[in-house]
Amino acid sequence: MLDVLRDNAQSWIVKVLFAAIVIVFVFWGVGSFTGDRDGVLAVVNDKPIKINDFVRAYETTVQSIREQNPDVTTDDLREMQFKQQIFNQLLNAELLQQKAQKLGLSVSASELQQEILSLPAFLTEDNRFDPQLYEGILRSHRLTPAQFERDFQQNMLLQKMENYISLPARPNEEEVAEFYNYIRSQAKVDYLKISWEDFQDRISIQEDEIQQFYQENQSRFKVPEQIRIAYIELTPRRLAPMQDVSSEEIEAYYHANIDDFSRDEQVAARHILIAVDQDAPQEEKDQALASIKEIKARLDQGADFDALASEHSDCPSAADGGDLGKFGRGQMVPEFEEAAFSLESGAVSDPVQTQFGWHLIKVEENIPAGRMELDQVRSRIRMNIGEEKAMYQLSDTMDDILEVIITGGDLDEAVQSLNLEARTTDFFTRQDGPVEINLPTTAINQLFDMVVGETTETPVMVENGYIFAEKIDVRKAAVKDIEEVTSEITTALTKQKASDMARERAQEYLEVVVEGELSQEQQEEITTSRPFDRQGFIPELGMSPELAMAAFAAQEGQWLDRVFNINDGYIVARVAEHILPPEEEFEAEKHYWIESYAEMQKQQVFQSFITMLRNQAKIRIYRSDIIEN
Repeated sequence: MLDVLRDNAQSWIVKVLFAAIVIVFVFWGVGSFTGDRDGVLAVVNDKPIKINDFVRAYETTVQSIREQNPDVTTDDLREMQFKQQIFNQLLNAELLQQKAQKLGLSVSASELQQEILSLPAFLTEDNRFDPQLYEGILRSHRLTPAQFERDFQQNMLLQKMENYISLPARPNEEEVAEFYNYIRSQAKVDYLKISWEDFQDRISIQEDEIQQFYQENQSRFKVPEQIRIAYIELTPRRLAPMQDVSSEEIEAYYHANIDDFSRDEQVAARHILIAVDQDAPQEEKDQALASIKEIKARLDQGADFDALASEHSDCPSAADGGDLGKFGRGQMVPEFEEAAFSLESGAVSDPVQTQFGWHLIKVEENIPAGRMELDQVRSRIRMNIGEEKAMYQLSDTMDDILEVIITGGDLDEAVQSLNLEARTTDFFTRQDGPVEINLPTTAINQLFDMVVGETTETPVMVENGYIFAEKIDVRKAAVKDIEEVTSEITTALTKQKASDMARERAQEYLEVVVEGELSQEQQEEITTSRPFDRQGFIPELGMSPELAMAAFAAQEGQWLDRVFNINDGYIVARVAEHILPPEEEFEAEKHYWIESYAEMQKQQVFQSFITMLRNQAKIRIYRSDIIEN
């Protein structure tokens, strides 16, 4: 099938989709990868979802996400229960495929070919399909043409199912306008704030209170059990340095992917930021400008830029002397970029204003556009090729390690006999896990339940691969001595008592304002917030969804009937204003909102259909430990 697309394709074995279809890919999963060596993760109406399917779906989806969002961390993925999401995608895809088969829906070879031939990612500047470009993009994402075509055909089928199930809706314009007003409306509140810090000097903590708090909160001061492990990490990146990669392979890769080694103009720079909000009072803006000018004067007199950045900058980069690393055009806000790229190496800018405040920029290096030579990227290419080779040795390597362990060997024996590398973690708890490697909760619990010297008899799945681990040390749980935590207890009791006093004072204020008996002094203390929306972030007070909900539900001028806890105390509040978005804004954006509302309705119908399929399906999960975080 699609021989025209493969005329110039080499037999690289790769995986993953590319950014042009990442939205479809992330929603649907990666399709029906097969792997006879792998076990079954779950069975859906007597059809299996294999572990290999899940592993590849997880790895490839993570890669696609990180290509577009490089700052996504493993902790972010864990917090989103990402493995469970991937499993649900595969499960939904299988149910929809089964339903499509019953309905007689399919995607023909000609439909598939027409769709792929039109994908922008594979087109030249004159909109012609380029087989070499096609092969190169697939190779860079570790996909063979056969894999890609099969998976993309499946994605098209699932998209056809979605369109079939949820026919396009055309909502009522009045309904959409109400939805728009609901989403875009804002509110302001007038408030009296009572901070717990105003009462802390009145608090005295007695020794018997500290003792009682300590006895009643033993779990708070408990140091949990901790263990250390030694482990062999089996991932393409760890095994890549062990692969044989010839100079000829490196040169061939370089020339086949020459565009990947082009470099746009860049600068390496540091900066000092004096932050000031765009909506801040003019006095604050003037003070920020005066501060940045004073720092510039010190630099002109020979002061060290790094030291001043560490001391004065409001940017997190202050910890590194203001270092921003290397960046190209389009990565910074326009004002900052224009100043940075106009400076010579070693020069410091005059004060530069952006939406974040005032900056001083020091350019440390100007890096012209060009193409990196082979020797500059040889090690990087070797790693890429090594990873590709290592990926397809994982299963065999795991079998070899299992053979050593099953026959009575330990981790050291496996390391020695197979020429692998063992690593050791620091002590870690059940709650946190080791910082050196991201382990699922089930694996952490398994390690804690093992005895010292015991080795995992099955591989533990981690991001992009597996590990074998041996428990090598343990520290029993213990409670800290009271002397170690006296200061902590004193602080906690002080804040608790002061907060109680602040809440009581706020309750007194509430009774007064409801009766309309505010004193002149109290009236002068009333502050009006800036506008906020229903999500509940109030600029002056922080996140308070409860306050936002109450403010939108009450009438203008009405005092809310309870006090609200904020970060550092309590407030009483009344609704100052409800602000509807201008009608002309809705008229200007009406088409977009109608389409968005229709899409929302369509998704609701589609999700209801999937829920129905799942409720009717016979689903058995055999390896829940694999999909847990």
